[in-house]
Amino acid sequence: MDSNVLIAQAIAIVVLLGVVIYLALARGRKASQGREYAISEALALVNRTLPYLRRGLSPVTAARTAGVIHEYLAPAAVTIVGGSKVLAHVGTGSDHHREGAEPLTRLTREVLRSGRTAVARSRGAIGCAHADCPLASAVGAPLTLRRQVVGCIVLFFGEGQNLTAGKAKMVSAMAQLMSLQMELADLDRKTERLAKAELAALQAQISPHFVYNTLNTIASFIRTQPEVARQLIIDFSDFLRQTFRRRGEFARFAEELQYVNQYLSFEKARFGERLNVVYRVDHEVLSTVLPVLVLQPLVENAVRHGIGRRVEPGRIVIVAEDRGNECWICVDDDGPGMDVETARQALHGPRRESFGIGLSNVNKRLQSVYGPDHGLEITSRPGGGTRVSFSVPKYKVGVDV
Repeated sequence: MDSNVLIAQAIAIVVLLGVVIYLALARGRKASQGREYAISEALALVNRTLPYLRRGLSPVTAARTAGVIHEYLAPAAVTIVGGSKVLAHVGTGSDHHREGAEPLTRLTREVLRSGRTAVARSRGAIGCAHADCPLASAVGAPLTLRRQVVGCIVLFFGEGQNLTAGKAKMVSAMAQLMSLQMELADLDRKTERLAKAELAALQAQISPHFVYNTLNTIASFIRTQPEVARQLIIDFSDFLRQTFRRRGEFARFAEELQYVNQYLSFEKARFGERLNVVYRVDHEVLSTVLPVLVLQPLVENAVRHGIGRRVEPGRIVIVAEDRGNECWICVDDDGPGMDVETARQALHGPRRESFGIGLSNVNKRLQSVYGPDHGLEITSRPGGGTRVSFSVPKYKVGVDV
């Protein structure tokens, strides 16, 4: 399911849940407490449960979620089931509704089987296997992931606690919200796995042509300048070791810039006076965290397709500007440029040997981390050089070294 659709559904369900909980609380509180208190309680419940649910369904997140619901709605008990086991039970009956055990009630098993909300208004309808269970009524709703029932949430009520239609709707809305958060958590995990796979592919993709070119450069110095060749071999060994040992997904811009500078030292050895590099970097952006290996492929393309296609000397300009909440990064070259269709293919089309080494990969990784508005932009025209740029937030939750 598309992430934008999931977010839209999340907003709708949060609003629905807030309204339903507001109605339930407003009826149950004394008039003197007022509507403001009820709204405050409803929003607090939503805000407190979402961080746990977004991490997926587990004994830890289930226990914390059930505890918050029990505290705010004050039923006799709250049970959250995952798979065929009780993940959490908070409240009355905890002596026999135990975590890690199979659900004791017929109501719970029916919700898991049918995938529908069910209501029990008597002990007999609950169908607890424990003869002395004090729980008098209950409502249960399914939890789903990718349209499959993976658990349920059940609110139990004791004697003197009315199980109204509003409470039943509230539990159903809560279950939808929890299911949606589980979907989002699953989507987060898939995105993370995809980003790691694309990073590994990019690391493998960078090495072949760059290794060949650098080794040829070193070979050309062996007879004429053996000490230069020796130092290049040492530096190149360190560079490759650093490349393939990079395990984290994110790095500070200062580290990426240092990595690029090291890479360019080999290209300068190869091109000599033909390659000029200019850095224009605002000090404020050096601590910005961004995905690893998003800058080097841009510079490598500028070298290969900009400077490499010129007979006369060429220039590459690496820019990083502080733009308030964002950092704007671009790589300019004064090479032969390209037409609009070639630029489009470099970002979105199938990989072409003539251009686009790593650009499509970098574009996808940026968008997977920051959203569709933060991909690469190519500005170019035949004979007019090429600029590849992107913007990233200076700070983003989950993006850290």
